[in-house]
Parts: sequence; structure tokens; C-alpha cells
Amino acid sequence: MPAPLPGISLTPSRICLGSVVFGSDISRDESFHVMDAFVEAGGNFLDTAHIYSAWIEGHWGTSERTLGEWVRARGNRDDLVIATKGGHSPIEDTTKIGRLSRADLEHDLSESLERLRMDYVDLYYIHFDEPSRPIEEIVDSLADIQASGRIRAYGLSN
Repeated sequence: MPAPLPGISLTPSRICLGSVVFGSDISRDESFHVMDAFVEAGGNFLDTAHIYSAWIEGHWGTSERTLGEWVRARGNRDDLVIATKGGHSPIEDTTKIGRLSRADLEHDLSESLERLRMDYVDLYYIHFDEPSRPIEEIVDSLADIQASGRIRAYGLSN
């Protein structure tokens, strides 16, 4: 049985639908069809990221925009658990070390919320670790962002 996440009013479905190529390699219409089928099958947990599709010229943020457009078109925001990720190193950075300062996290989240056209996300992940930054600083930043109401819960995805 799926377990609820603290701070999130809905229990996320056991399977989370990732949207990495929505609106880019998969057209907007096809992406909408996939999300419709996922929800019709009982899914409610959808995932995107600030960095998705950045490797395709002209498509940085397309996944978030496409997901947000679908949510608005379907009017189903209250029925979904939406996750996005931030703090990813620039796509051309081969070190793949996170950008997890408070300013970086705030920047990425602000851009993500703007693309999604949402006031909050249910789950906000950090995408990479930044070993030189104390974990307490990262957690304090995420806790402060959570307290602001722009995220309901936080975690990491590496």
C-alpha cells in the first residue's frame, strides 16, 4: 500500500510518471495522452526537473512547461502529487556537482514554479550532492523554503 508523505495531503501513487522528454522528444499532444492514460490507470504522482530537456537546444524547461499546461488544461491540480528537482549542475559541467546554496535552490525553484505556473510543488528534490557544502546548510535552506509554502516536502534524487 502506498504511504503518505508528511506535509502532502494526497498519498502518491506507487508509480511516479517521469516527464523528462515531455514536450521535446515526445510532442505536447503525445505527452498529454501519456499523462491522461497514467491518471486514468490510477496514477497521481508526476515528476519533472528544472534541468529536463536542457540538452536539447531550445527545450530547457519544456518538461515543466508541458506538465503545467496539462494540469491547467485538465483542471486537476488538487488531485495530483507534483514533484520537481533543482540544484543540478549546468548541463555542460562534467563534474556533476550540485548547486545547493540557498540562492541556487531559490533560483531553480522559482524558475520551476514559473514554468509550471504553480504556487507550490508537493515534493522538491535536490538533484545532486555538493560535498563541500555542509548538509545542515542544505537542509536549513530546504526547511525555510518549505516553511514559505512553496514546497510541501523535500528530498533528494541522485
